[in-house]
Order: sequence, then structure tokens, then C-alpha cells
Amino acid sequence: MIFSIQGTITHIRTHDIIVFVQGISYQILVARPSWFKVNQEQVVFTYQVFREDDQFLVGFSTLEEKDVFLQLISVKGIGPKTALGMLTKAEPKTLIEAINKGEVLFLKSLPGIGPKAASQIILDLKGKLIDQKGDSKPMKLPPFIEAKDALRQLGFKASEIDAVLSPMSIEETSTEVIVKKALKLLGKAS
Repeated sequence: MIFSIQGTITHIRTHDIIVFVQGISYQILVARPSWFKVNQEQVVFTYQVFREDDQFLVGFSTLEEKDVFLQLISVKGIGPKTALGMLTKAEPKTLIEAINKGEVLFLKSLPGIGPKAASQIILDLKGKLIDQKGDSKPMKLPPFIEAKDALRQLGFKASEIDAVLSPMSIEETSTEVIVKKALKLLGKAS
């Protein structure tokens, strides 16, 4: 198994990077190509996927990102490309926070994740993922998760909150906008 590759990044494309190491160029699928820089020597932490009909390398800029990926693919029904897609839309810290808080709606908003997969991820990984950098300061949560917490603190039930937040776009601009929209909808439901 190839744990990491150290070489010069020669190309950055939409879903992968090319790393040149002593006469050999490796194509490596990555979640966030923008985290790498062309013409710089970097260490890329890797995971090698072997399948009957396919074989590829998945790369990560940090060990934390690789560890979250490995935990995700340990969940039944989550393959390497789905896990990579999740990391494309959410940073490792955000995913850890969402899983530990049981945020089914947030997980469902990620590519390739439906209600069953979101529930299975939470069931299998809740409490098992930690921020390995040891940051004790709270991280900035996505507006959608912050809004859900705010509505809980206002006394609304999780089922009521999920009912009004579910049809909303996960990419709403701010917590305040989401809370205002949800309060209007919750007011009409009463």
C-alpha cells in the first residue's frame, strides 16, 4: 500500500493532480485540487483503490483528511468516490462536526448521500471521529447547522425543524436568513 507520495505537482485538473516523482508521473484523484500548487514539491497522503475493473490513487493534503476518508469508506454502502465527493463539498472538520451532531439533513445535501446513507454514517461514526489537530476552539459551523441549533434553542422539536429546513437550499447565504425563513414557516405551521 502506498501511504504517501512526495514529488512535484506538475498539473492540477478538475478532479485530480499529477505528481512527478523520479521519472514517474502519478495521477491522483483529490477532493480539493486548489489545496495543491503547481511546480511545488509536496507530500500527498494516498489511498490505493483496487477493484476488479478499476484501480486508482486517492490523494489528501493532510492526514486528517485521509483519516476521515478511511472512516467514511468503512461505512457500508460508501465507496471511495462517494467519500471523495463528500470531502469535495465539506472540509474534514465540518464533516466531523455534522456526524457527531447527527446532522442528517446536512449529510443528505452532499453528493451521493441519501437518507439511508446519511443515517448509516451517523450510526457507524458518531462519536468516533475527532478533530485530530486538537483544536480546542470551536470551529465555524456551516450556516445550516448553526440555524438548526438556534431553532432547537428556541424550543422547536427536531421533527418540526427538519420539516421546514429539508426543502431549503443547503447553500443559503447566512444563518440569519435560514432562521428567519424557518421561523416564518414554523409560525404558519402552528
